[in-house]
Amino acid sequence: MSKIVVFTKEGFNGRTAEFKNNVHNLEEKGFNNTISSLKVIGAPWVVYYDKNFTGKQRVFEEGEYATLEDKGRFSSLKMITDDLVDPEIQLFEHVCYGGRSVTLYKETNLRDIAFSDTTSSHKVKGGVWVLYEHVNRQGAQLVSFPGDEVPSYFQLSFNDVASHVHPLLPKDFGFI
Repeated sequence: MSKIVVFTKEGFNGRTAEFKNNVHNLEEKGFNNTISSLKVIGAPWVVYYDKNFTGKQRVFEEGEYATLEDKGRFSSLKMITDDLVDPEIQLFEHVCYGGRSVTLYKETNLRDIAFSDTTSSHKVKGGVWVLYEHVNRQGAQLVSFPGDEVPSYFQLSFNDVASHVHPLLPKDFGFI
């Protein structure tokens, strides 16, 4: 069973809660803007800075995170239940899927293919992808699901910013 366990203090200390389902509003659970460490068991989770799965976001794959650089900023949690098999993303140079494009199937440093800080729109055709502001999975993140549209890209200030992309890979989460 996949779940996320959250803690109000670093190092897995303080108040704790375990969630096995999406949480639209952490304030209702008494954990809004208080998470300082967490553990993910099974499927990856996306944490959002705002309620109802909006605002800046960060993905956490299975593992333990004793210290969070953006601690105390999370307001909603979403478990990724999408099919992660056969990842595919198409990046476009211009908005509305225009200009040069490249199709990727694996983790890629966009500087290696002369597409860093160029992407203005994208389409996820398979899997769930994380776009990063900087190489080596650093900086702000944008988690993209199949069917995501261009507006969310602009709302999160990711126009001409992405330098690295990473597909979330399937594991035995019990739903693949």
